[in-house]
Amino acid sequence: MDKADASRTGKLPSWISSARRQQEKLEQHRWVAFPLASLRRFNQIEGKHLALVIAANLFIAVIPLLVIGYAFLEGFNPDRSFGTVVVHDLRLTGSTAQIVRDTFSNASSGKNVALSISVISLLITGLDVSATAQTAYARAFAMTPLHGAQKYLRGAAWLILLLAGSGIALALRSLVAGRPLWFVLAAVLVLIACEFGFFLVTPRLLLDLPFAWRDLVPGAAVCTAAAIIVHAAAAFLLRKWVGEYGHAYGGFGVGLSLIAFVGIIASFWVWIAAVMGVWWERRAGPAAVAAMEKQSADMSTS
Repeated sequence: MDKADASRTGKLPSWISSARRQQEKLEQHRWVAFPLASLRRFNQIEGKHLALVIAANLFIAVIPLLVIGYAFLEGFNPDRSFGTVVVHDLRLTGSTAQIVRDTFSNASSGKNVALSISVISLLITGLDVSATAQTAYARAFAMTPLHGAQKYLRGAAWLILLLAGSGIALALRSLVAGRPLWFVLAAVLVLIACEFGFFLVTPRLLLDLPFAWRDLVPGAAVCTAAAIIVHAAAAFLLRKWVGEYGHAYGGFGVGLSLIAFVGIIASFWVWIAAVMGVWWERRAGPAAVAAMEKQSADMSTS
């Protein structure tokens, strides 16, 4: 049967029908269905756009604050600048290492100005990070976003939790250097526990809804495992990008590398919202989902 005959009879060729049946069978497989559903949810909530907004705000607000915050903790010690930590952590050498050190110089004389700019940037764009994260989770869970003061208070709490977790991760990565194996394993377990706890509480914190913990645990576990892989891959890519872009474009190239790195992390965060939403719906069931949607809508109306 050719295409003309198929269009007249309304029937598809047998090979197309067979291919579609195989596709549907593959999509129903448990190892394929969930990743495919998460990807579709990511596209439905406009994940790429949300990730772009989060990445831009993170680069403007959070990274400068981390740099200046670390400098204050070290007393603007030229031997322990943020650039030195990046060089050591990424194992950079030669001219690339020097470029990174120069990019994140201490600027001790301007530390007050740098701190003021970082705090203002955090207040202006940092809160937008949490607001965008709230939008991502509300869309992923098909809930009504929060409004008013509650939205910003819960968003600020989430942002503080995020910064605290990032600070703990950086501190542990610095402490494990030269330590015995048991200390390294303990640090890894602490990091995993922090990641899992962060993913577990995020839906309840950002949406202010009483999701059952047992329904959130599987999604948080999947996200924690994915986070370990994504962070390892992103760190490898960051080292490669810093080396290549830094050698080609100097400090500007280091900035480009950081933007690309932040973009990956932001996309991962939005994807996490999609994963948590899909998994929660499957665990909770249609009745619980409908009840939670009604409660969310009632809260928004009140």
